Amino acid sequence: MHGALVTASLMLALISPITYIVSIVRGKSRPHRMTRFALMIVLAVTFVGAVAAHGNPGALLLTSIFCLQGIVIFGLSLWRGIGGRARLDWACLMIALLGITAWALTSNPIIGVWGGIVGDFAAYVPAFVKTWRQPRSESPWFYLTSAGAAFLTLITYPVSAVSVFQLYIIGCGLSMTVFIYRPLISRLFDAAWS
Repeated sequence: MHGALVTASLMLALISPITYIVSIVRGKSRPHRMTRFALMIVLAVTFVGAVAAHGNPGALLLTSIFCLQGIVIFGLSLWRGIGGRARLDWACLMIALLGITAWALTSNPIIGVWGGIVGDFAAYVPAFVKTWRQPRSESPWFYLTSAGAAFLTLITYPVSAVSVFQLYIIGCGLSMTVFIYRPLISRLFDAAWS
């Protein structure tokens, strides 16, 4: 059972960025540039923090794949992305960098993972705003498969302090999916209450 969960998690973690990359190349998804820049940095630091904290194999697998996808998706956002110049974007980048600085100043790998999560969340704020306003600018499959991969790694290995990254990825993926489907959800609620 353990091997099957690891394999399924790995497959979802690999499929997730591929679906997003294809969606970007086809012009269906338009990633937020500042979010993708900040995430590239934060995901690299989170990966280094997970390695330094001797995270479980699931956390290490997830952070390494997300680090690589962060680099590729940022590159694509320069071509097909939107945004990146608003004050909110710059403020969120500064908060993301503060999260990274927490690890550098303390040299504590657990604080590094938490700082990475704070930085990652701050980096996602502009994407949350963009997706709320333009739900069709994102692909739900990217976020659902990322959340699925994180869930499978979470239930495969013993929970540790580094597992908070997996919980965060699940919450973030589900939040973005709700934002993407917000118009449909609104219509369903309106129909149910009328």
